[in-house]
Amino acid sequence: MKRTNFTGVREFVFQGFSNFQEYQLTLFIVFFALYLLTLAGNVIIVTIIRIDHHLHTPMYFFLSVLSTSETFYSLVIIPRMLGSLVGLSQTISLECCETQLYFFLGFGITNCLLLAVMGYDRYVAICNPLRYTIIMNWRVCTILASSVCATGFFFSLVQAVSIFRLPMKKQNHTLVSEFTFQGFSNFHEHELTLFVVFLALYILTLAGNIIIVTIISLDRHLHIPMYFFLSMLSASETVYTLVIIPRMLFNLVGLSQSISLAGCATQMFFFITLAINNCFLLTAMGYDRYVAICNPLRYSVIMNKRVCLQLVWGAFSIGLIVAMIQVSAVFRLPFCTTKVAHFFCDIRPVMKLSCIDTTANEILTLIISVLVILIPMSLVFISYILIISTILKIASAEGRKKAFATCASHITVVVVHYGCASIAYLKPKSENTRDEDQLISVTYTVITPLLNPVVYTLRNKEVKDALWRAMGNKLP
Repeated sequence: MKRTNFTGVREFVFQGFSNFQEYQLTLFIVFFALYLLTLAGNVIIVTIIRIDHHLHTPMYFFLSVLSTSETFYSLVIIPRMLGSLVGLSQTISLECCETQLYFFLGFGITNCLLLAVMGYDRYVAICNPLRYTIIMNWRVCTILASSVCATGFFFSLVQAVSIFRLPMKKQNHTLVSEFTFQGFSNFHEHELTLFVVFLALYILTLAGNIIIVTIISLDRHLHIPMYFFLSMLSASETVYTLVIIPRMLFNLVGLSQSISLAGCATQMFFFITLAINNCFLLTAMGYDRYVAICNPLRYSVIMNKRVCLQLVWGAFSIGLIVAMIQVSAVFRLPFCTTKVAHFFCDIRPVMKLSCIDTTANEILTLIISVLVILIPMSLVFISYILIISTILKIASAEGRKKAFATCASHITVVVVHYGCASIAYLKPKSENTRDEDQLISVTYTVITPLLNPVVYTLRNKEVKDALWRAMGNKLP
């Protein structure tokens, strides 16, 4: 550990074009003229597109949104720069600097993504002209424009928070290079029992998930989307448990209770990536069941191999992106203490070690939790409302029973998985005791991964049949 002094500031000073002192008036005139032309040009474009009904097409809609964004983008930067050139103001408060950075990044990222959307619009118009009006309808255009803006300002918020969470107050902070897990120290006399129980559950989890992945890959009867998603979920759960449980078991027998800062960040990164990946895989499985039951005649067309791969890749990509955002936000904080009141590097226990106020990080964590837990959970439950309404219309009791059976395993896993995640992460701040928090964590790190193979092997006839075939036995 080392002790470092941070010098605090309340405002910044722009150096600007100080190396071109004698040309500053010329630069002011040139930049001012260019700024007026920029403003006038963008305002004219937006006005003309709005007035002329011949320009009410997707291409010009995106152009008007881009022009509006460019107008605000230049407003954020150029007026202050012009003021600095004529010596009106070269200082900016900490709060104003943060605001300027936020809007600069927000509009900058939005502009980049809008150009990508405009490229997609041209691709559809030229490569698929007969379906252009169907694909690029006004609803799609509005969703694309809104999504681009929301994405730009979300990443801008993350970046601004990460930068301005850096310590800017004059005070001594003891910086740490490693953490120590307190683990189950409150149950010191039961640690050996816990080790035996958790090791047994871990072996069962590994064996169950590996069996599922192997059986699905070997048995051609299971080469359908539902079991493809199940194999991806089992593989993800296997790696997910590898990230957490082995170290927890070592800690229980006293082999290692410390972890380096880099090791903690790595563990948190993979934990978040795989946890979010699992959430969205369950959503994809819910969508698969919805299509199979509510639209059976088009099932093989809608849920083709390409779509399935895209859904899996999308789930993993979302996990990676959110993990990078969350981990970078947490590990930009200065840490003063070393004892993590947990058995792995979870988000909130690590944030509690920070020397500074973590309200912004708490808000970011809550926003991310809503996006990656509530939204997928809502989509799954909407799917099941539609599924149940369709099943109830089936005439035969046998048909209804069979349809419910195909969904029962998935809905069981969904309820437990999302239930634990909601309890753990949708509270603004933990109101539970340390022991209660650890019990919840044990549920979603040890119990839930085991639930997947248990439910899908004991309750699923097709998987049990595949197991019998793999063992060379005749079906009972």
